[in-house]
Amino acid sequence: MQTFKLFTGYTVTTQREGEGVAFVTRNPAGEVISSVTHSFAESVPLIKRLRCTATTV
Repeated sequence: MQTFKLFTGYTVTTQREGEGVAFVTRNPAGEVISSVTHSFAESVPLIKRLRCTATTV
């Protein structure tokens, strides 16, 4: 599991779920505003982009 803080104050948490990776986005108040699961192959470039543009929490 990894959590990234975006410059907007939102956080994105990634976690393996079976064959995929779940992405959960929370607003600054901590409320879940989005939850989506991508395949591992789709997730790799997304996580790479998060690592380059967000702060790891």
